[in-house]
Amino acid sequence: MIRLKCLLSVLIVGLMMLAGTAMASESATNNSEIGGSLIRPGDYLGQIMISLLLVLAIIFIGAWLVKRYGRFSAVADGQLRVLGMLSVGQKERIMLLQVGSQQLLVGVTPSRITRLHELAEPIVIEEQDQTTVKPSFSQRLQDALKQRYTGENS
Repeated sequence: MIRLKCLLSVLIVGLMMLAGTAMASESATNNSEIGGSLIRPGDYLGQIMISLLLVLAIIFIGAWLVKRYGRFSAVADGQLRVLGMLSVGQKERIMLLQVGSQQLLVGVTPSRITRLHELAEPIVIEEQDQTTVKPSFSQRLQDALKQRYTGENS
């Protein structure tokens, strides 16, 4: 990922230097003419379009790289999990975190995170089977719409 960022940075700097030298040579030829013609926007339309296409290409390449290689590598490498959460206010929560083999109870507010307790004995939380989990609102809405459409067609 770091190699990719470096390569992209070198590519951008190189293109900027190329555009700078082209503009410098053009201004030198224009300055040699005394009493040259007026500047017309149509003369620079090609440069404007190339610059716009270059910026759009950089944006699309950056988006593709983020999509392809992921945003950033995980710091905890999957060793940090949220086991449970309880809302105790509008923006305050109590969370049970699994950090490696330790379990921590933390309080989370908009301005800080405080360790409330470190559990001596880890709590075993069983993974819920998808068949026992209540369907989400979106799933229930889709089921209701399917029933409605199949009821109208029969």
